[in-house]
Amino acid sequence: MYHTSPTKITEINKYGIAGDCLFFSDDIYQMSAAATFVYEADFSCVSASQLFDENIITDIANFFSVDLEVAEDLLDGSKSEWDYECDGESSWWLQGKRGQCAVKMGYDGCKDSDEQGRVYIVPMSGKVDKLKLIQS
Repeated sequence: MYHTSPTKITEINKYGIAGDCLFFSDDIYQMSAAATFVYEADFSCVSASQLFDENIITDIANFFSVDLEVAEDLLDGSKSEWDYECDGESSWWLQGKRGQCAVKMGYDGCKDSDEQGRVYIVPMSGKVDKLKLIQS
């Protein structure tokens, strides 16, 4: 899987909208006109449809002001966040929760889909050394 960045990655910011998650694709992509650093990595990812964690579901319920059943459906992707007064930042926050849940379940990250197609959401704290720079 591949991740592209306009800057070289030397550390992970844990405080982004999606927490410490980076987003990967099956294909090399470019999201900005800036010079692109391309990284390759291999991670074990669980499908979003298999995600479950009571504490994360509670966080999602509080964030979106929905009941626990809807929050569980938002976590596993069976309901769309766009039906619950969502904006881009809220969607990224939810994707970060999916990555966090995958790690709690023993995986490196989560296989999901978004407006770009298949996406792998991987919390990266302690995993920077798994990124292999293949293009700069």
